[in-house]
Amino acid sequence: MKIKALLVALFFAFYIGALHFGRLRSVPQSSGSAPSPNAATFTLMSWNIGYFDLEADSRAQNDDLETIAAVIGETNAPLVALQEIARPEQLTTLDGLLAGRYRYQTFARGLRTDRYVAFLSQFPFEEEIRVATSVGRDALAVTVDIPSQGVVTLVNCHADAFSARRRRAYLNDVIDWQRDGRRQPMIMAGDFNFDLSPVESSDLFTDDKKNDSESYSLILQNFVDLGRHSGPTSAFDRRIDYVFLSRHGLEPVDFKVLYGKLVGKMDHHPLLARFRKSD
Repeated sequence: MKIKALLVALFFAFYIGALHFGRLRSVPQSSGSAPSPNAATFTLMSWNIGYFDLEADSRAQNDDLETIAAVIGETNAPLVALQEIARPEQLTTLDGLLAGRYRYQTFARGLRTDRYVAFLSQFPFEEEIRVATSVGRDALAVTVDIPSQGVVTLVNCHADAFSARRRRAYLNDVIDWQRDGRRQPMIMAGDFNFDLSPVESSDLFTDDKKNDSESYSLILQNFVDLGRHSGPTSAFDRRIDYVFLSRHGLEPVDFKVLYGKLVGKMDHHPLLARFRKSD
């Protein structure tokens, strides 16, 4: 009986230990030293707030702005990258709904698109750059001097939803811009629309899989995909929204896909990534 009681006690000790260490492992860390509990961090939110509606206006809807502001307020992220803004005035409305906390706003559209990418920020922008591409869509880059972190470059991307070739051209131009400036640390976030696991029957006569795979591989030469194991980011069980982090200067502390936040015909879940300065 004593041996049986000892075995039962050992079983519960191992079980409790497994639960404890499992919780510690639930927050993704970089391969470097783990951050101390008091380490200063900052958070970036990225969200395509447009609609899946090909017959009507698929851009952000004014009726949804109150809900969108509520979600942003819940996260308290000081930096927010938004895609598919219909008009710049929507940023002013969001800032008002958020009690003026996001005083700094910037946006870019490009030549051949009717929707904007935009940043809301609680920090002033050191620099605002429209990264022009050959497909008529601009990416939007900002540099921000973040307290306790230093200067960080953030790039807001929205690649074409219907052409992998245009997605590849878009990403080539953004990566060329990044290499020319050699900006570190740097975060690229947004709706990249990669289809890395296409339905085979729909992929028989296209080169979408090849183009998207090569675009993704190009990014991974200098960036880390933070949400690689996070699950789908769209309402259609696809992972098409990403946050990529350059390999120097910052390290990830946490990454989440925020489910249950969609209203109307919105089809993208918001992403939330937290960082800290690497040692």
